Amino acid sequence: MEENLVGREVLVNTRDSVDPLKMIPQDVASEFIHKLSHDVIGVLQNIMGYTTLLNEEFDKSYLEAIGGLTKKLSARMTIAVSDIDSGELNK
Repeated sequence: MEENLVGREVLVNTRDSVDPLKMIPQDVASEFIHKLSHDVIGVLQNIMGYTTLLNEEFDKSYLEAIGGLTKKLSARMTIAVSDIDSGELNK
C-alpha cells in the first residue's frame, strides 16, 4: 500500500479495491492511527511484562497470556486493514 500526503488528505492506493485511489482526510487518518497505535502499544507492553515475569519465574500461565495477547494483536491489525480496505474511514 502506498500513502502520500496531499494537502490535508491522505491518498491510499489499495490493490484489492474497485477504486484503487481513495481519499482519506488527514484528521480521520491521524485519529485512526493514534487509536491503532494506542491499542498496539498497550498489547506490546503487556507482552513485555509477561516476558519479564518469565525471566524471573517460569509460570505456564504467562505463556498462555502471551499467546492470548498475540492473538488479540493479530485480530486488531486484521480489523484495521479491513477498515481501510472497505473505506470505513471515509464514512
